[in-house]
Amino acid sequence: MNRKTISLSGCILLAVFVGLSLAPLGCSPTLVGENTAAYSMGRLHARVDRDMNSVYEASVKALEALEITVTENKKDVFAARVAGKTADERSITIRIEPEGDSSTLLNIRTGVLGDEAQARARVIYDKIREVLGATG
Repeated sequence: MNRKTISLSGCILLAVFVGLSLAPLGCSPTLVGENTAAYSMGRLHARVDRDMNSVYEASVKALEALEITVTENKKDVFAARVAGKTADERSITIRIEPEGDSSTLLNIRTGVLGDEAQARARVIYDKIREVLGATG
């Protein structure tokens, strides 16, 4: 009987370990419709009904308007990335991918996790949308 107890507790520990190991590998949230956003796993995920070039340019302008220092901006036909640093040395990363000719997927990461990171990501997303509205 002692052997079954050890085996059962070993199985439970293994299941917990596997579960915790796979937890960070969560999927991106499903975004339904245009101009939708959801926060998950430390990132704000959004779909914007504009082409990738417009979203890329708006992302750079949004960070500059928010007085965030742009430290990196790269773009090709497949994807774009804009990175920056806040005055309190927090990293900002915006990943942009085209989804057809007139829709773009946007991922904004503003810190590790938490309400403050989510709030900062939302401010950046709102500023990007504001810049996009002003340009077209």
